[in-house]
Amino acid sequence: MHMAGSADRPPSAALAAVAAFLFAGAAGILSSCSSVLSELPPQAGGLPEGTPERPGTPPAYPAVHDMPPPRNSGVVLTEEEKKKVEAELEAIRAEQARRAAERANIN
Repeated sequence: MHMAGSADRPPSAALAAVAAFLFAGAAGILSSCSSVLSELPPQAGGLPEGTPERPGTPPAYPAVHDMPPPRNSGVVLTEEEKKKVEAELEAIRAEQARRAAERANIN
């Protein structure tokens, strides 16, 4: 009699799957003991001497959702400042184009 699914995997693959499941469960259980392990003496795998004490209360989270105050609704740049920035950008682009042309001629 042929059972569906039994020929798909050899018995060693099923054992490997069970072993992986047990290993994952053991890792989860051991990771939950991390705070307990820090209280052990250094000889037993705890924190080394001279390690600063943990704070009694955890630090407050930064206020990441607080919005900054609104900006002034005035003009950010004057026309003169805009022209100066645009001229600087054009100069930088021209310099980059010159360097790219030099590199193209070298290769």
